[in-house]
Amino acid sequence: MTSDTLRYAPAPGRFDEVIDADGTTRPAWQAVARALGSFEPDVLLERRRQADRLLDAQGTGHLVHEISLATDRHGVSAAQRSVSHPWRLDPVPFVLEADEFRRLAEGATQRMRVLDAMLADCYGERRLVADGVVPPSLLHSTPSFRNQTVAASGRAPWLVHYAVDLVRDAAGVWHVVHDLTDAPSGLGYSLLNRTVLARVLPDGLRTLGVAAVNDHADVLRRALAASAPAGRTSPRSVVLTAGPGDPTYVEHSYLATRLGLHLVEAADVVMRAGRLWLRVLDGLEPIDVVYRRVNDTRLDPLEPGHLGGGSGVPGIVWGADGGGVTLANAYGSGLVESPAVAPYVAEAGRHLLGEFLSLPLLADGAPLATSPVFAGNQAFPFVSCPVVLRLQLTRVGDEIVVMPGGTGRVLAPDDQPSRPTAQVVKDVWVIGAGQRQRPVVVSAPPQVDFGGSVPKRVADALYWMGRAAERSEVATRAARVVTAQLLQDPTLAEVADGAWAGGAVALLRAAQAAPSLLPLDGPAATERLQPELDATCIAAAAQLAAMVQEATSVREYLSTTTGRVLGRLARIHPLLAGAASQADDLDTVLVDLAALSGLMMESTVRGPSWRFLDLGRRLERALAVLGAVEAALAPAVPPFAQQPLADAVLGANESLVAYRRRYRSEVDFHAVLDLLLRDDANPRSLAYQLDRLREHAAGLAWSDGAALVEQASVQALAPIADQVVNGRIVALDAFVLGVRAPLLELAQAIVQRWFADPVNPMLVRGH
Repeated sequence: MTSDTLRYAPAPGRFDEVIDADGTTRPAWQAVARALGSFEPDVLLERRRQADRLLDAQGTGHLVHEISLATDRHGVSAAQRSVSHPWRLDPVPFVLEADEFRRLAEGATQRMRVLDAMLADCYGERRLVADGVVPPSLLHSTPSFRNQTVAASGRAPWLVHYAVDLVRDAAGVWHVVHDLTDAPSGLGYSLLNRTVLARVLPDGLRTLGVAAVNDHADVLRRALAASAPAGRTSPRSVVLTAGPGDPTYVEHSYLATRLGLHLVEAADVVMRAGRLWLRVLDGLEPIDVVYRRVNDTRLDPLEPGHLGGGSGVPGIVWGADGGGVTLANAYGSGLVESPAVAPYVAEAGRHLLGEFLSLPLLADGAPLATSPVFAGNQAFPFVSCPVVLRLQLTRVGDEIVVMPGGTGRVLAPDDQPSRPTAQVVKDVWVIGAGQRQRPVVVSAPPQVDFGGSVPKRVADALYWMGRAAERSEVATRAARVVTAQLLQDPTLAEVADGAWAGGAVALLRAAQAAPSLLPLDGPAATERLQPELDATCIAAAAQLAAMVQEATSVREYLSTTTGRVLGRLARIHPLLAGAASQADDLDTVLVDLAALSGLMMESTVRGPSWRFLDLGRRLERALAVLGAVEAALAPAVPPFAQQPLADAVLGANESLVAYRRRYRSEVDFHAVLDLLLRDDANPRSLAYQLDRLREHAAGLAWSDGAALVEQASVQALAPIADQVVNGRIVALDAFVLGVRAPLLELAQAIVQRWFADPVNPMLVRGH
């Protein structure tokens, strides 16, 4: 294979990763070309589409921060959020031969040791300053220097996780672009990219014997446990994030899932008596190690130089200085990733460790090597771009382990190597390493099983996710049923002088959780029908957006398949918001919501997290059944309108088929009510929801909640006569009011008991 067969023109006079100076393919890439097969544009385009789809399936499609129709959990419109677009994974990897990667790994390992020693000195003896290696003014003029951290200089190591950006110059020599020591990013992206490309190019990975990177998650987990304060027999680690608004939140969520650790925000933890504690539903649980994805400047609002306003964990730095908790990496580590410090690293290595760094620092304006990046053009499908390689290193005890791969970030034409703007990345393949070697690491005590504990914020988000999911289904199904009835019989709106239309409008408004209107009939009801259909679709879209928003903050509690369904729902909700929503759009949403419901029931462990998710669903479904019955069945309507209205209510509650199979007759008022309200074998009935709510209250050992459910259940036994007063079936109105009141009180009590009350610091659950 040559540059002609590849249809790729490297930049003249520069080292290219694939094509040699004479136009031939480099030896390593000849094997790669055979393993990857065709490089035709159509084939590569399909591979890129597969990669996009698989990234979306991993959750990147719904882990975005702008939800234009989002409402808060109380139904109030929320402000738009900043956007974090998913990246695009190039279908052609960045390939390194094992010998070359080994040299890079040795150089990166050496640099990590030097940076760690430099941190220990700058926050300790300051030999570098005393001996004139580092100017005295440098430390205090560097914003990332934390002078108050000097007293904690005895810690070791400073760096548990380190990343370094490398780039090859036009002559083929590797240079350091940037050190990442504060809260290094990229590890989660590297793992995720490999997961995706392993699906797209499985034969290529296997044929070439590409070094595996998935083991590095285990390495990091052991490294965190090994860094715990002395004497912690079963240390607990958490991943600290700034939340869904962080530009790298996708990585935080994915890493927490891969590591099997809680993803926590600042509000989830609290300092007490020199220890860090996780706020859980029934008190506090101890935390030993914090793998922080939050920079120094946003970590602790009590520290000088804090830039995060009221964000962060008050006192966490003090707790770390006192040995109560380990911060990985240590507070103050950002000093050595400062560009102002970088020119002094090489001399610091010679002075502190007696070593000469093998990887030089990149000089400004040096031209860079290039690599082919797929652009999709049929005539010339590849463009020539520089690629910055990010390596990931983790220290476990005294050993430093380099992940055999990484992420290659493509540079746009005017990009500086330290600031890539192109949202295109390459998976980095290390080939020719021979038999796979598992890293030898220092054993670490296992983390105690805290599977039964749930942070308050997580339970809160799952509860409202369940409610929003049910609200969106109620609105979507109501709109679909009314639309279907109109499609089947366009004259239905005029039946019984608009009686059906008035009932349908009432049903749609109930599905929106909107206030009821005065009774409508005649032309007023008919004219109101289409606007209410549109409004119901918009309400469904808003609830879908709210559900996705809640799911974003608890992604690590949801399966990969659940993430895929949420991604589809995130893409379709803008379609529902249009005034001309189609029946097919409604059907698609209902199918995906059904899939989501099934995943909630079958792919979520029945722990506290699932309990609050289902608690929200059951409560909302019970209220929805009552709302539909009150809106469409309580008004007395002429016989000609009773049948289609009852069908609409049954259909909106997914019970029409069950009714027809059971009764095989025209609509009977009491039979409809029995199926929707009293039949505990019908999973859509009020009785079924009350049974589930009763189980959840018992599972939470919550006597007050159980009493409210029992009160609703007693009210649900009230007889329903069909006496009509002022055009309404008064017994049905009384029934609805009697059952709804304790359910609404239950909803308020859930928030007050589990989410709103401050944690009692005396409720401490130990190791």
